[in-house]
Amino acid sequence: MNNPNYGRVVVGLVKAEGRGIVLQGIAWKCHNLWQGCILASIAHAIDTAHNPEFAHEQSWDGCNYNVQNTSGTRGTVTFQSEYMVAAFRNEHSERLRHAKDALDYLIDSPDEVKSLAEQETLQYLLDDVDGQTVPLITTAFWGDGEGIYSQDAMGDMLENGGFLLERQALDADHAINEWQAYYDMSETQTILLRSLFKRKIEAPSEVLVLTREEIQLIGSEDEAGLAESRISFEEIGMKWEGDV
Repeated sequence: MNNPNYGRVVVGLVKAEGRGIVLQGIAWKCHNLWQGCILASIAHAIDTAHNPEFAHEQSWDGCNYNVQNTSGTRGTVTFQSEYMVAAFRNEHSERLRHAKDALDYLIDSPDEVKSLAEQETLQYLLDDVDGQTVPLITTAFWGDGEGIYSQDAMGDMLENGGFLLERQALDADHAINEWQAYYDMSETQTILLRSLFKRKIEAPSEVLVLTREEIQLIGSEDEAGLAESRISFEEIGMKWEGDV
């Protein structure tokens, strides 16, 4: 994708206090990224009604957004009021040859970020290393109200797993176009995506209800797919009429 934000690093690097290691300012924003993950999840929930075999590619568990592809890359983004943390494992990354402690990727973050990562984010990226179950990742970043930061430059972060969020990091209009193409969505499904996204962003903490008419606009009669779609919607606080 040729979005100018992908390769851009915010002007002005942040020097970690007392170390001289430079944190890279990533050209994404926490709130925008959260919105992008919500948009992605709604698009995914619509598509899952037709393709339930891909239901595992996106999910939410409380404040944790989990995303993976079919080629061996997975990641988790944890959103809380003060901070967000994201970590990824790309099974094709050269970094796995010499894996390091997962928290080393967050070494210059605040203690609160490290704690959040240990308690939430990294719990979804556990693997067996020399007989021990530990978090195994190839890149990470964290953010606050001011910006998003990483030990990696933007390109390295993307290459080692962050590319899973490239669509989620787009502005809403561009992202909707990307998801429409990615999932081969009909015009009706795309209109539904826009409508549900607008409702969710305007009332993020409320449980919203899809009407029977909206459920019909998904355009599927596959019972297994509809069951998976219902689960995906429920994970982001959107129930189906009749379930409330």
